[in-house]
Amino acid sequence: MVGVPGRSKGCKTCRKRKKGCDLQQPFCGNCIRGGLICEGYARQWTFIANEPVPRGNATAVVARRSPAKSPLTFLPDQLNRTAFETQSISIFFDLYFPANERQVPKSSTVGLDFRNWITVVQKLDLEDVALRPALLAFCLARIGVSHKDQAAREQAIKLYGTALKEMNLRIRDNRRIHTDETLAAGKLMAHYEMFHGSTSPELKTRGTNWKAHTEGVTMLTQVRGPHGLTSENARLLFKDSRLSAVITAIVSRKPNFFATTPWRTLPFESKPKDLSDELHDIMAMIPILLEESDLIHACQDDGVAHTRRIRLLHQCRATDHTLRKWFADLSSRLPSPLPSVIRTPAEQNDTSEHDCFSFESSDHMLAITLALYWSTCTLLHGLIDMTFESLRSSSPTDVPRRLPDHIDPHRSATSISRSIGYFIRPEMGLWGVQLIGFPLGVALMYFLSSEDANADEERRRLSGNVAALSQMGLSLGTFLTSLQAATVPWFVTDESEDPWRTRSRLWFGGNIRPQARRDEDQR
Repeated sequence: MVGVPGRSKGCKTCRKRKKGCDLQQPFCGNCIRGGLICEGYARQWTFIANEPVPRGNATAVVARRSPAKSPLTFLPDQLNRTAFETQSISIFFDLYFPANERQVPKSSTVGLDFRNWITVVQKLDLEDVALRPALLAFCLARIGVSHKDQAAREQAIKLYGTALKEMNLRIRDNRRIHTDETLAAGKLMAHYEMFHGSTSPELKTRGTNWKAHTEGVTMLTQVRGPHGLTSENARLLFKDSRLSAVITAIVSRKPNFFATTPWRTLPFESKPKDLSDELHDIMAMIPILLEESDLIHACQDDGVAHTRRIRLLHQCRATDHTLRKWFADLSSRLPSPLPSVIRTPAEQNDTSEHDCFSFESSDHMLAITLALYWSTCTLLHGLIDMTFESLRSSSPTDVPRRLPDHIDPHRSATSISRSIGYFIRPEMGLWGVQLIGFPLGVALMYFLSSEDANADEERRRLSGNVAALSQMGLSLGTFLTSLQAATVPWFVTDESEDPWRTRSRLWFGGNIRPQARRDEDQR
């Protein structure tokens, strides 16, 4: 009889309502059609959603970025664990993606395909013993922070430990190591460390853990080989894994295999590269140039160092030429040419600046691609600037009087700082914050290393953005500081007067030319 405990096989919701249940799994059709939360069939203690569902399905929904009480609570209910996990993942995706989107579409203007790895996760086998705990750990950690739910955060830590154990077993399994689920689980654990990682007093622990996971995913990708990444899911995972690996190589100033010809060509045989892929190719060359700069600094023979420095400058200028061609191609596909400096939404009524660009809210792909372009310009032009200054001080006749006007790391770093506000708006979800981490770190390190008086304003702007993220429960600034401490190849004690600034100056070579010197050259 319906409604009598122990006798009806119907879902708990139908029994409470004394209605017939069609016994569909995992949620009954009556609940779905009625817009009700189907509380499942099993009889056990678990989490359930305690907010009403405003639309016609059985998935729990919370207000986006709402500071209200957690949508999860412990209750002695019969909702089975599968239903709880499904609802937790649904809530997380609502928090993760930009408002009203369950994935980020291609660019509406130039067809940039920068769909995120998390889009692929939704299509994979969520019963995978490594992927499921990794995903749930990330989900519950984010929900716990967003809604100040300590129980969810503690459960996330336990699930993260489970995922680590399963991945340790997975990498010893020659069959399962090649699956898309394994790659996705590694990505999830890296992002867990980025946003919810270790609270150890050891500064570099969080950055070290993220770097270890990222390098692990890179290894998994290499094991599969360039021919083993041709399916749609594998291609999207490869694209994101390649970018993360390139970023790690840039920060570490050590190139990896993604810069080699097979990895720049074979994965794209089934589907041609788009402009974002071509930009990643250029970015993969930056660690090669940075490593050569470090080797030159370590060279004891002044004559050899001078010759190598001249060659490095030519290599940098050739890379810059490729980068300029890429930007011209991108600009030619847009309705109007792209200017080189942008303003934040708050500045758009300020007519004191000219040549500014405002992102359209619907084209997230173009926005992040431009941010990565400006990051590449900042890194490359900063290296060109430093190499040029070293040559001019030792042998002025071997270099021209000044560099071309477009080689201006300050300007590209300024463009990054003025774009950050677009990505950290609440309606952009965690997706925007995740993608802007690298550009924000590049710009902040540049302005910290610069002696330019104009750098103070942009540095304050970036510091304000980091503080705003912290208030949203996103400790991106802590992660960037930890990553820098874990990867800067020079020893800097945390007792230094300003270790973050000291590391930044060392990373950029300690020879960033002030704007006043540039203005003097142009005169």
